[in-house]
Formats: sequence, structure tokens, C-alpha cells
Amino acid sequence: MSRDSGSTWAQEDLTGGLPVFSMAIAGDSLIFQPQFDTRLFTVRRVTTTPGPAQPIFTPQDNQVIASWDSAGQTIAIVTIGTSGGGVYISWDTGESWDAPVGEPGGTVLVRSTGENEYILYQASRATRLHLGRDGYWMTVNQPADTIADFCRLPDATWLVVDRIHGLYNTRDWIYYQRTGVPASAVTDLAVSRQALCAGTETGTLRTSLPVQNPNWTTARGDDLAFTGNHVVDIQAWVGDPSVLWRTRRVNLTCAIERSTDAGQTWTSRGSFPDVIFAAYIDPNDHNHVMHSFGRLSRKNPRRAEILGVRTTATGGGASGQEWDEHAHGHYYLELTADPNVRGRIWMASYTNGLYYTDDFGESAIQATHEEANTVLVSGSRVLIGGDTVRYRDDSDTGFREALLEGISDPVRVVALAQYNTALFAATASLEYPGQPVTAGHGVLRSLDNGSTWHNISGDLASLDVRALAVDPAEPCLYAGLWGGSVHRLPLT
Repeated sequence: MSRDSGSTWAQEDLTGGLPVFSMAIAGDSLIFQPQFDTRLFTVRRVTTTPGPAQPIFTPQDNQVIASWDSAGQTIAIVTIGTSGGGVYISWDTGESWDAPVGEPGGTVLVRSTGENEYILYQASRATRLHLGRDGYWMTVNQPADTIADFCRLPDATWLVVDRIHGLYNTRDWIYYQRTGVPASAVTDLAVSRQALCAGTETGTLRTSLPVQNPNWTTARGDDLAFTGNHVVDIQAWVGDPSVLWRTRRVNLTCAIERSTDAGQTWTSRGSFPDVIFAAYIDPNDHNHVMHSFGRLSRKNPRRAEILGVRTTATGGGASGQEWDEHAHGHYYLELTADPNVRGRIWMASYTNGLYYTDDFGESAIQATHEEANTVLVSGSRVLIGGDTVRYRDDSDTGFREALLEGISDPVRVVALAQYNTALFAATASLEYPGQPVTAGHGVLRSLDNGSTWHNISGDLASLDVRALAVDPAEPCLYAGLWGGSVHRLPLT
């Protein structure tokens, strides 16, 4: 507990030895639910002379607390059990309780403006909002999915947080206007001819270019989902950026899909019972496509992994039979064309190192054993990002380590991008098995073709950056954050 606004902390036994499962503050009282206990307790005068822990709510027989919350002077509890249940409300920090209302089960949120408290109750049959001590229950709409948080704004409107789709503003809880991008982690970015597309853990979002507002939309028939819709990679074809390919993990299967209208609609070009990673599009023919994969062998009694790439020269097909499989023993996080060697594809294989293929995936040749999460070809130089940035010129026999100015801690580079002679690197907060934990350092820039790098993150909201994309038309650099947002840096 801190009694000086968080400057110092000390352990105090406020609960009489009861292990705390969840807690909140109501007025000058600490409210908590002990672990393995169906009751709710309070400690009065917690900020001055704390009293003993005492129970303030005991569910009826054969009922348990499903959800509870408190703010201001108000506590709301949802119970469920074989004997029924409902919502119990106390407006005086647990001294007295209203009769239960609603149905058994659900979740409850309590928020305070300082002058009044509001209760949001979400159950299977309906979502209801209680408008304070002198108010009433009203049935409301959810913006899209479960509401994770809400607050009343000074202009009498409401800010609502959808756990998947992000922030919305509403005046009447019926009609909503999005005020921000979804809070799902951004996994990849692609600049199309008409739109910026963002792959996330919950689906694909797009916004028109140039970006004018924070409104992002999903493709037709491509709704966001809290689980089972993880977009791994999105690539735009250099010959026509309105053609996009993406890899996506959909529940227990994985799919590779194509869009020919800048991400407005997608069609399946293959579905497989394994894990798909990166995608590659031949710069000269968008029907020549490669993707990396990994799965457990069904024939091998030890369930050994089969890792490699699949290729198609015909644009694939929904059945997956149009793809040729090549087992390499490695999975690849990124596949990149080499403009200097016709037909060469660089393949970044994390701690396995960097590989390349000159025969469209039939074989793989190791170029270095150094960690490679991402690869970029700049002029005659090949750069890889891993536990640092490394580079190799035509005359080099091996990769040399770049200088990361001002960084002495472990680093993990997960994306590289280029605009004219400037190079950019995304660094992420990651923990890999057997590797040092790394903290993100934001976005780095190099002005000497990758030999030295310096930080240009500025006021970036998070330093855990997972994706980069350059829009040469504007021009600007986009950065996708693990916390769930996309930021823009003008490149003028």
C-alpha cells in the first residue's frame, strides 16, 4: 500500500491474512474477495486507521459471485447458481443492498464521475445500463462485441471500449461512432494503391489513403474475431499494389488468401491443417506465390515437425491441391526477392539463420547462421534483423554487425523498411526460449545503408513495434504497435 501517491510502498496486512483474489476501492473502504471464498469483504477507513476485515456480502445458498465491481460509493455484484442469481447493488459501500434484479450470470462494470455512479450489466439476454442513484435501468446496444470499459464524458456523451473493435463514442447507447483503431496487436502492414491494410490478431483492417481520420473498416464478410483470426503476413504486389496476399490462422487451420481490390474483399487460395508464416509474391507475376509453413508429421510416430515452403505458379486454389510442398527442415518468418539476382528469394529463419533459394523453393542454401527475423536488400547490400542488424555486401564473405547508437541492452529487430536512401528498423519486446528478454526500442533509422542506426521514436505511444510500411506517394512511414495502434511519420 502507498500513502504518498505512489512514491513509496509498504506491505500491510489489511485483510487479516486472507489471500486476496480481487480488490477495488469504494469511498474510504477497501473491497476485496478472498481466494477460494464466495463472500465479499471490506476494510473500513483504509486510508487512515484501517479496521478489521469483515464480510459485507454473502451469496444465497447454491450461488457464487460471477462478477463484481465498485467505484465511488457503489458496489455491484452478479451471482449465479442452481438457486438463481442476479445483480445486487449497494449505493453505500456495502452497508445496505437493493433487492436483486436481472438474470443469473453475466458481467458488471461500475464507473464514477465523482457526482454519480453508473452500472453496466452484460448478460446473455440483454445489456443494461443503470443511470445512477436516482436513475433507472435502460436496455442498451453493444457497439459490436463485449464492452470492456466505459465512461461518461463532460459533454454528456459516453466513451465505450469494445474488447475487439476499440473505442466508440455514443450519445444514446444505440448509435456509435468509432473514435480510434481497434486495440488488437498489429502484426503486419501493407500499403496498397488505395488503402493502408493492417493485419492484427483479430483480423484485417483497412483505411483509405491518404489517411484522413482514425476510422478503419473490415473487408466485406471478414469480421473481426477475438480468437481464431490471427493475420500473420500481408504483402502487396509491386506490379499492382491493389493485389494483396495474406496468411491467416483461422482456429485449427491456416489459410492463404488473395485480394484484387486493395483489401476490400478476399478469396481463399488454399487452406491447410498447419501453421502458415510468411508470404512471397513474384515481382513479375502475382500468380507465382510462396508461403512458409510448419506442421507435425502424422506418419512419424514421434510427431516430428515438417517445415518448409509451398509454391504455386497458378495463383493457388481453395482446395490447396494447386500447391507444391518443399520440406527444408526450417520455418521462415520472412520471404524477400533479391532484385540483383533473377529468381533469388531470401528466407529469414529466426535462430536458424538466413537462407536463399534460386529454384523457387525446391532447395534452400544457408547464407549465415546469425539470427534473422527479417531481411531487406538495399542496392548491393543484404541486411538482416535479429538480435541486432547485420549486413553483407557483394565483396563480403560474411555478415558484419551494425552499430546501434545508444543501445546496450538486448534488442530484437522484427521488421525492416526503406524509403530512398533511408532505412528503418522496428524493434520489439519479445521473449524467445533460451534467448534474453528484449525490451522494444521503437523505430531506428540508418542514413548510411545500414552501417549505423539511431533512434527516431520520438513520442511514439509504445516502443514495442511489430510492423513497418512505407507509402512513397505521401511520403510517410507507418509503424504498427503490439499494443494496438498505427502511427505515421512524415518522410519529408
